[in-house]
Amino acid sequence: MAAKVAFYAPLKSPDHPIPSGDREIARLMMRALGIAGYDVSLISEVISYQKRPAAELYDKRRSDVTAERTRIERLWRDDPPSIPDLWFTYHPYCKSPDWLGSPLCRQFGIPYVTAEACRTRQGGPADWLEGRAATQEAVRQAAANFVLKDSDWQYLETFLPDMSAAVRIPPFLDMSALPPVGETGAAADVPRLLAAGMMRPGAKMRSYTLLAEALAKLEDASWTLTVAGEGPERDVIERFPVFADPGRVEFRGSVAHEDMFTLFDESDVFIWPGIGEAIGLVYLEAQARGLPVVAFETAGVPLVVANDVGGLLVPEDDTGAFAEALAGLLKEPQLRARLGQRGQQYVRDHHDVPAVAAIFKTTLDPLIMRNQ
Repeated sequence: MAAKVAFYAPLKSPDHPIPSGDREIARLMMRALGIAGYDVSLISEVISYQKRPAAELYDKRRSDVTAERTRIERLWRDDPPSIPDLWFTYHPYCKSPDWLGSPLCRQFGIPYVTAEACRTRQGGPADWLEGRAATQEAVRQAAANFVLKDSDWQYLETFLPDMSAAVRIPPFLDMSALPPVGETGAAADVPRLLAAGMMRPGAKMRSYTLLAEALAKLEDASWTLTVAGEGPERDVIERFPVFADPGRVEFRGSVAHEDMFTLFDESDVFIWPGIGEAIGLVYLEAQARGLPVVAFETAGVPLVVANDVGGLLVPEDDTGAFAEALAGLLKEPQLRARLGQRGQQYVRDHHDVPAVAAIFKTTLDPLIMRNQ
């Protein structure tokens, strides 16, 4: 019988109806655990996340989680076979501390594991003290902490007594579960560009601003652009001069995750600056469809795009270099094809789900066996 793993995402449920990188990575984590041979179930959809520090919302989140913890306690006491063999929390951090799994695992003696534990850089030092303290306590408790990014590894080093429980995993996707490649028709005479990002203030808005600046340097070149994304800044973004031509730029709004692959298949280059991208799953998905990438060498982008392999990375904020890299791809279909092929192989070799499933199994089997 397969060991039972309780999966929990305090930031956003993997079953949430609104697509996002956090939701997709949570789903991928569950998929990898299943491939590793575990019986994985979503233990709860209660969240602790708050976007901004607010005492009233913080208290409500705590109350919601406390009620959920009481429910699960009763369930496990009434039905001991329902107690999982291991608890896996995805993405606990200052804004979404794990008030659920950490205390339940202590109470019932269940091995506790985290993935992508981190801290926010938003706000002042005092804004997230309680959430940060709770997250650090949970990470110290964990028998294993899976780490995707260098910045998260460095953060864990600041408070863990040692890093023996920290385990590196690469950002990943499941290539076997991707939709089949659709019929794209004859190749277009004008290269088709694709950009995708939520239209909200902060890093996403900065990416749209820098993208507009770069494309403005290529107004005389031949290209069309499809933009997938929705949010409160859409009206502002649509008024950027380079984006305001409906004959050249098409805004698709919010696009379902499965429908993004049709857009990849219909496009020639994926362009997204990547300011503040923690992991950038969309870059892996674009490369998996043979789509070369142009982005800044910033944040988590180099974790998933190797320069001159699946795309071209340029220095952060250098819109001139961004435009120059894109101009080369617009002029050279052979270069687009070469980078597209290399990118597909790169993702298959380094970022497909079986590699992560193997790491999960090697790490978690001993924890489960030790606890039986």
